[in-house]
Amino acid sequence: MQRAVAIAAALALLVLAGCGSSGSDTAIRKTIERGAAQIGEPRTAKQLHEGLERTLARLRSERASTATGRKAKTLAIQGFMWTLRGVEARLEITTNDSGNLEASVRDAKRADRDLSRGAGLLRAAGRTLGISIGKLNGF
Repeated sequence: MQRAVAIAAALALLVLAGCGSSGSDTAIRKTIERGAAQIGEPRTAKQLHEGLERTLARLRSERASTATGRKAKTLAIQGFMWTLRGVEARLEITTNDSGNLEASVRDAKRADRDLSRGAGLLRAAGRTLGISIGKLNGF
């Protein structure tokens, strides 16, 4: 009888430990989904920049308990950082490059490159967690 109770208690602990690990990966999943949706919403570059900074801070503070969650988190952080760089390049076009065609073209190329790289990394993070992330603001 005591042996059966001990086995049942051990199984209960294993089940509870499993619930905790999936919970933290679920938080990462939700943050990635919200951040990807945020990129697709129509908004100004400045608003998107602020939203991406908050998403990055939230993602960095979350803890992943599985190898899959850690990989997805790493990819997502890189993806949001590249996207943020692309948005910063777009902001530079409007604030610093007025009347300077060469600087505008250079910043536009950098914005496209960084946004494309960020979108690819975010799709890879999504695939890691089983999330389908399509085009992100045209990328």
